Amino acid sequence: MSQVLSAIRNNVKYWWLYLLNGIIFIIAGFIVFNNPFSSYLLLSIFFSVTLFVTGVFEIIFATGNRNTMHGWGWSLASGIFDVIIGFILMLYPTISMAVLPIFLAFWFMFKGISLIVFAIALSSDKIPNWGWVLVGGILLIMISVAILDNPALGVATILGIMAVAFWITGVLSIVFAFRLKHMKKLFHSA
Repeated sequence: MSQVLSAIRNNVKYWWLYLLNGIIFIIAGFIVFNNPFSSYLLLSIFFSVTLFVTGVFEIIFATGNRNTMHGWGWSLASGIFDVIIGFILMLYPTISMAVLPIFLAFWFMFKGISLIVFAIALSSDKIPNWGWVLVGGILLIMISVAILDNPALGVATILGIMAVAFWITGVLSIVFAFRLKHMKKLFHSA
């Protein structure tokens, strides 16, 4: 049996962390969309805290599944990266406001690459609907390239792109959480 299926069968007990992760990202997207100009400082603080908290969740998920999940190091690296960047941005909110678009571009690129790698692993294990994870990764990379190409797009445009990216990340995290929960139930009932 493949490493991913073995991890789901034996040790994916923290599926709900991805659900919580997704809900946090969807809320962040609505906050950004509803208050594009007045929430820029709030966004930088909220983003810093969200990045830190979701990083902690990813670290917990990765270490909880390290013995059975192939490629768990990618989840761990992603979580550590999120914790470090989130902590730095919480310490310096004015710097966070100034460089938030650049940080987000690289963060979206890293998340997109992580999603693509994970989609390839799901594909090789013949897990259905892995293509949605791949599409999400490609979309995040496209958004990151757009931000890096023209950071002077304006705060409103960047905030709009960020809101959409938060929603995409949130929806994909929620879908992934329920997939894990469903597969775990299937394995336990078999």
